[in-house]
Amino acid sequence: MMTRLSRRQLLASAAAAGTAGMLPRMAPAAGAGAQRLYLSARADAGGGYRATGLRETGDLVFDLAMPARGHSMAMRPGAAEAVFFGRRPGAFAMVIDVAAARQARIVDAAPGRWFNGHGVFTPGGDRLFTSETVADTGDGVIGIYDPADGYRRVGEWRSGGLDPHDLRLLSDGRTLVVPNGGILQIDSVSRAKLNIRTMAPSLDYLDTDTGAVVAKVALPPELHQLSIRHLSVAPGDRVAIAMQYEGPYRDRVPLVGLHEPGATAIRLIGPPQPMIRKLRQYCGSAATDASGRILGVTSPRGGVTAFWDLPTGRFLGFHELSDCCGIAPATGEGQFLISNGHGVLRHVDAGAMKGGPAADVTIAGASWDNHMLVTRFRDA
Repeated sequence: MMTRLSRRQLLASAAAAGTAGMLPRMAPAAGAGAQRLYLSARADAGGGYRATGLRETGDLVFDLAMPARGHSMAMRPGAAEAVFFGRRPGAFAMVIDVAAARQARIVDAAPGRWFNGHGVFTPGGDRLFTSETVADTGDGVIGIYDPADGYRRVGEWRSGGLDPHDLRLLSDGRTLVVPNGGILQIDSVSRAKLNIRTMAPSLDYLDTDTGAVVAKVALPPELHQLSIRHLSVAPGDRVAIAMQYEGPYRDRVPLVGLHEPGATAIRLIGPPQPMIRKLRQYCGSAATDASGRILGVTSPRGGVTAFWDLPTGRFLGFHELSDCCGIAPATGEGQFLISNGHGVLRHVDAGAMKGGPAADVTIAGASWDNHMLVTRFRDA
């Protein structure tokens, strides 16, 4: 069981040094002896923004200044490189050498494009795909980058809609799943939503050899204001979908769905109608546990994480944690690590809905951002 800890002095010393000298060095690994390394962006007590890698206990592996607020991240397969993406509308992506705990480079958004906060590597790590928006039209595109050539942008494809956000690859390694949120935005300053009455979100599948949309599914017309935003892919390429509602506040609409391979529609799974209000029309992140059976979806507005049994679609219940958003699998079936805007990392057992202050690690002064990614490393 974890204990409640303060890391103020360690964070301050790491920030002041600007190097990894006092932090543990790690190398990518798999199998026995490999440890879980959690990655997340955060704000610090001084109003700055940081890219952080840490163990489940709260021990830091790296903690590096970012140019602006971060959002999500991607880990390059077969390499000790992580990419932290700027929050939409993002002007940068920051590449980190995880083994050396240092910034490797900053990748600027292409002219006339902004990053939407997410990306994913091919299984071999030879390409990086990013969700992006064309600044003057609001069109959604997928940017293509070559990591071996300094993350040079080598092309782009249409995303299949407006407002692409989270990106995932299916088990074949070549089919890219894109949630097009459907919201038109062309002003990166005001972030005004220009088409709420006519928005048309969709879940699109792209062939990464050609960029062609090979499948597209949408919600029923009466739910066209449900913006499809975040994904988690479970075994069998079962795609779990977390959404945000742009319609009237009084409406109670399901915010979570599943799409099975070959299905012509998204299956909505709730939570049950009397409990929908707890999510406050907003889901922030989604993750599947280590077994691939349990889905967790966070709602920072509602201060809850909701859990489902994926094979049956059965709703399991809520766990309460104020301003929670980041979520990643921990060790064992039904085990998750959840972060919030008050610096808390909480271990939660979805089967028993247990977790609480006794299971918290608190990083003093931290405000964790929306997403958390787990990877495997060992001490170098």
